[in-house]
Amino acid sequence: MKFKSRCKVSEAGLKIAVLTHKPYSYFSTRLLEEASKQGISCQIVDFKDTALVMKRGETSLRALDKDVKVVFSRPKMSLSPLMLYAMFLTKILEEEGLYVINSFEGYLNTLDKVVTYRNLLLNNLPLPDSIISPSKKRLSEMSPPFFLKPTYGSRGRGVSLIENVKDLGSTSNHDAWIAQSYAREGDWDLRILVLGGRVIAAMKRSSGKPITNISQGGVGSFFETSEEIEELSLKASTVLKCSFTGVDISIKEDNAFILDVNPQPDFKGVESLGINVARELVRYVSLEAGGK
Repeated sequence: MKFKSRCKVSEAGLKIAVLTHKPYSYFSTRLLEEASKQGISCQIVDFKDTALVMKRGETSLRALDKDVKVVFSRPKMSLSPLMLYAMFLTKILEEEGLYVINSFEGYLNTLDKVVTYRNLLLNNLPLPDSIISPSKKRLSEMSPPFFLKPTYGSRGRGVSLIENVKDLGSTSNHDAWIAQSYAREGDWDLRILVLGGRVIAAMKRSSGKPITNISQGGVGSFFETSEEIEELSLKASTVLKCSFTGVDISIKEDNAFILDVNPQPDFKGVESLGINVARELVRYVSLEAGGK
């Protein structure tokens, strides 16, 4: 694909692509299905199959079809050279006039939870009390019980509940950790999906253990959101410059807390409740691309 000048896109003949490190994931499969139903061409591309060619004052991207105008960028959320390549590829696509979800700025704001939490706090959004440090001595200043989580990552990987500070000695090595107070009632929390400035789905995640992620065995059910929870979710997504997010929220003593904001939310659990998230995504980018 050789980049061309910026141009308007009509819905007729619209082509979209998913740039991902998991070309056979549920997200990729469902987007391909829904795009096909709506008569929209969809290409699934593994980041590892791409190449940026820069010569004679031009930049071209190998592997992406030349007529693609909308890209869902789904890089692996880890601090690795491939992740950095994927992020800067996202930036180049934006600079060349393609509509990208999520944006380069959005990924910068959500790759590391330190940056995410700082941005949320600066905008007066409620977070559980947290201590972030590579030092277990400093982390032990948090009164148990508290969650211990890596500063980056998703799907509940690496997260554990610390009920005694002595348990910190058995945790695996990591560059830095977050000790976060247990700001919830029972083993449940909420996953709110935000797309283009509106809430498109809300799910209660329950589990018989502290980690409620669906990928970790949590069970999803319908949840009727309040105006407060919707406002928190929308503001968090806006502050972090993300078009599509999964905002995780807990409730304790009638107070809501933002636990995390995921720029690559899985939605298999939500769709199991009968909500067609993939269709919403395709319709949204069709409207957005048509207006550019």
